[in-house]
Amino acid sequence: MKNITILAKLFAGIFFTLVGLTSCEVRERLVYLQESNLDTIQKVKNTYSPVLRVDDQLSILVGGADQEALAAFQFYSTSSSTNNGQNLQLLTGINYLIDINGNINFPVLGFVQLAGKTRLEAVKYLQEQLAQYVDNPVVNIEIKNFKFTVLGQVKSPGIHMVSTDRMTILEAIGKAGDLQITGLRNNVLVLREINGERIEYRLDLTNKSIYNSPAFYICQNDVIYVEPNFTANFQGTNFQTYTQLGTTFVSIFLSMFTLITLTK
Repeated sequence: MKNITILAKLFAGIFFTLVGLTSCEVRERLVYLQESNLDTIQKVKNTYSPVLRVDDQLSILVGGADQEALAAFQFYSTSSSTNNGQNLQLLTGINYLIDINGNINFPVLGFVQLAGKTRLEAVKYLQEQLAQYVDNPVVNIEIKNFKFTVLGQVKSPGIHMVSTDRMTILEAIGKAGDLQITGLRNNVLVLREINGERIEYRLDLTNKSIYNSPAFYICQNDVIYVEPNFTANFQGTNFQTYTQLGTTFVSIFLSMFTLITLTK
């Protein structure tokens, strides 16, 4: 009986030690934006502004006091809709595509170079150009085809379209349903194309240093890939089968040892 008590205490000690170590390890692997000092306040200056690129589709609306002068710059497409048996004509502003040369073909102004400018720079530039024809013009530009792709260990992989041009890596992963438990959080890959060159960024989502990464804010057509972690790789190998057999063998051995001890 004394041997059984010692054995039970030994296994209990080992069990709780493993549980404690595992809990710490799980937190380090799964928790986002970890900080050793919970009272630390980290301030990061937000200077991000999206840059317009080739193949962007832009909604450009021009406003001002002189409606007659504005008419030449306000293009709309017409679509039909039925409501309570009545046919309605809807006016929708047309989108302007940035061509391979970085231009849009704008009414009266002709080809206007917008690629390479931030959205706010493009607004200011168009307002300056339109001031030749309209008093105090007001311009609003919206990117209509802002999209990104998330692949790998997330709950909803695929292409995601959004109505904003300011989205962080955390928001993008949230749109994809968050990472699965098998997703590697400290080595997320972001693929980005800049001026025809593909650039790779590696982000550690468990570290607040991602605030300072150029890939913290998602750009148009970014591809985010979440690698499988050790658990996923482990589950996909035959090693798991051997481990289960080994665990079963150890359990049988301990049962036999306890039985022999009790018969003494």
